[in-house]
This record gives sequence, structure tokens and C-alpha cells, in this order.
Amino acid sequence: MTSKESALRILRENQDLIAEHIVNQQLMCLNFSETRRQVSIRDAKENIKQLADAIEIKSQITFNGYIVWLNEVLKGYGFDQTLLIDHLTLLVDYVGEYYDEDVSEMIRTFVYAAIEAVNAEVEAEQSFLENCGEYQDYAQTYLLALVEARRNDAIEIILSAVNKGDVSIEDLYIKIFTNVLYEIGRLWQSRRINVGQEHFATVVTQYIMSMLYEKIFTNEIKTVKVMGVCVGDELHEIGIRMVCDIFELNNWDSYYLGANVPLESIIGELERIKPQVLALSATTAHRVPQCIEIIKAIKAQTPGIKIIVGGRPFNMDTDLWVKIGADGHGFDALGAVKLAQRLVNENV
Repeated sequence: MTSKESALRILRENQDLIAEHIVNQQLMCLNFSETRRQVSIRDAKENIKQLADAIEIKSQITFNGYIVWLNEVLKGYGFDQTLLIDHLTLLVDYVGEYYDEDVSEMIRTFVYAAIEAVNAEVEAEQSFLENCGEYQDYAQTYLLALVEARRNDAIEIILSAVNKGDVSIEDLYIKIFTNVLYEIGRLWQSRRINVGQEHFATVVTQYIMSMLYEKIFTNEIKTVKVMGVCVGDELHEIGIRMVCDIFELNNWDSYYLGANVPLESIIGELERIKPQVLALSATTAHRVPQCIEIIKAIKAQTPGIKIIVGGRPFNMDTDLWVKIGADGHGFDALGAVKLAQRLVNENV
């Protein structure tokens, strides 16, 4: 058994034990309730799972990104970053005490690199709305309507802009929707809005997208097809839905399957619809092992199809798509379309 395999086995088989030890040590001098202790154990188990997933896919960058993100969330709750660093140090100490040096060294390397990333991180107050270009005013007004739960105003802002020709649907998706939803996430992460407001913003945006479908989906005959799927029970499926719509706008016939689709059903739909490209979306690192399983199975049964991947883990670690056997990575929706077209042309 390799050091990597041993590390994965230890982290996954002893997740409960390690998490409880860390929390008991960290909260020893704090007067926390039993409920709070159990919540802390749950969170510690998630951190261990994220570490194991990063080790499995050999991606230090994804674990760094997760820990930096977690630190920002904790700061939003008023916790100093020393809480997280102490937590990670306790994990390293425990593994070093009870397991062999090769395994503890691998885990220590991943954890200490993540701690360095946290220490080096400078809080970015830059709003994602600064990426909207000439549409920043529309984006700001739309964001405010969403945060204030003014659904009808939000809908009117967008539909009016599209109907007047002030913004194309492609620019609406890429420049406004994408950056507004990123900004919503940033505001939630810093606890300036709550999770209900975040969900409301997503639901309203999805509703507006559905109202635009008569402009997106036409009876025009298209010669290339793409299928979009969220990996596992992914909750953030609006991204791949937007990608499929952008494919439609660029003369592709798109088939959006959403999330929670069993592998056998994905393969069945690939055989029935016969798309040239499958687009897989994963927004967190712990979905990447599922991507590997899906890609292996599809390559074995339908070897002609091209598989592209997208989502936060792949945007952070730009070589990750190679490691998992995909045919390419689209940084955003337009990048995915250009990549897919190039892959299809290579097959001609």
C-alpha cells in the first residue's frame, strides 16, 4: 500500500475518532455546550473529508482554496484565524503521534501548505461587480433588488434591459448573472447576507432564465449536441444550466440533465441522444472523485464522446482536468463553448 493509499485509509476510516480528538483538545478550556461540541465535530469531519479528497486527486491547490474559503467564513462569524490554524495543527499532531512517518508527512505537507495560504491571503474587498464592464449599473441595481427581496423589481430590471436591446442574453449571463451570483456568494461568506437571501437570489435568477427560453431555444436545426450534468447531488446547478444556455445561443443543441442523475442514466441518455460533448460540473473538490468514476465509465462504454469539466476546483487547479482523464476544462461558459467546438473540429 502506498503512502497516499495509507493516508486516505487513515483519514476516511478514522474520521470520527480524529475529529472528536481535535475538538475535545481545542474546546478543552472553552465553556461550550454539548450541542456546540457536536457541531464542531461535524465541521471537523468535513475538513478531514476535504483533505482526503484533495490527497486523492493530488491537488494541493483545491485544499488551499477550501481552507482559505473556510477562514473567510469563520471570520464572518467573528472567529480569529488562529482558531482554524490551531484546528489544523491538532490534526497534524494527532496523525504524527499515532501513524507512521510517511503517512504523517504527506498529511503534514498538505495541511501546512494550506496554513501558509491562509497566512498569505489578503482579504479581497473588491466586488465582483467590477467585472461587469458597461453593465455594472444594471448589475448593481439587480443585486440590490435581490438582496432586498424585491422579486418583481429584479425581474423588470432584467427583462426591460433585454427587451430594449441594452444587453444581449449572452452578455446578461456572462457579465451580469455570473458576477451578481458570485457577489451574492461573497456577501454570504462574509455574513453580510444570510443563506435565505442567497437562495432567493438563485431562485429568482433561474426564474428569469426560464422566462427568456423562448429567445434561447428555437426550431433551428443544429448539427452539434452537448449534454450538461451536475456531478452527484450538487446543489449549485445554476452554473451548468447557464453553460447549456450559452451553448444554445452558439448554435448547439443542448440537453441539461441537472443533478442527482445516476451514472447508468447518464450513459443511457448519451446513447439515446448521442451528443458530441458531455459537460460535467463540480463546484467543490469532494465531487472530483465522482467525476473520475463517471469519466472512466463513459470512456469505456462510449469512447467517441468528448468530456469537458468546469467548476471551482478546475478553475483553481488548471491541470486537474488532465489528472482525472477529461478532454478539457472550460473556465467559463464561453470558454466551454470554444473548447467544445475545437474538440469537435479535431474529430472531423
